Amino acid sequence: MLKKGWPILVASMLVASPAWAAAKPAGKAHERETMVKKVEIVVKKKTEQKEAEAKKKQESSKQQKLLAQKLAQLNKKVSQIEERLNKVTARIQALSEAEPATDTQTTPADPASTGEPSTSQPREATAATDASSGQAVAANDAAAPASSGQTVTEASSPTSPSPVDEDQAELDEEKQAQIDGLIGQLIALSNQLRAVTNEIRALEKKVGADNADIQKVKEKVKALNDQVQANKRALLNLL
Repeated sequence: MLKKGWPILVASMLVASPAWAAAKPAGKAHERETMVKKVEIVVKKKTEQKEAEAKKKQESSKQQKLLAQKLAQLNKKVSQIEERLNKVTARIQALSEAEPATDTQTTPADPASTGEPSTSQPREATAATDASSGQAVAANDAAAPASSGQTVTEASSPTSPSPVDEDQAELDEEKQAQIDGLIGQLIALSNQLRAVTNEIRALEKKVGADNADIQKVKEKVKALNDQVQANKRALLNLL
């Protein structure tokens, strides 16, 4: 009895519960939907990763380009400073090697030292051996006033002022003006080097202090600063 009715019971259960019959296909559809969502998530993550890498490369390339431009500007500034500093150094060296002005003014010659006969020396009137002694005395007396007048004239001649002191003062004044001008130029160059140093520090904060190109610029700036200090000491020695 049971065996004969079993198919009928099963059929009646299937007719009464249609959702159970459709449970299996619905489960597969859900799995497919879940898999599709997982694939979409993976694809989205990979796409975002590729976009981030591309953006990173673009930023890196842009940063490298900006760095190259900034380094080119710094090198140009440093080269200009170096050119000006070399000119100042050459002027300081020429000023240091210049011999001090010598006194080329000759003093008036002393008539006594020239070996020439002095006009103040009394002339001896020569008389003939057969002239009387009165004629000889008259000749000597006539020569005496002339020699006396010449002696007074020479003794009372005023001494002309020598321009040596004035020339030396002008040379000293000119030298001081040159030194003052050179010191001003060195101060200006030192300020320019300080500005370049500040730009280098700002650049290091962006790209790091271990950049080889930046280190080269820093070493060059340091060498120029040392040259400025050496020139300042040379000018102090000239004062």
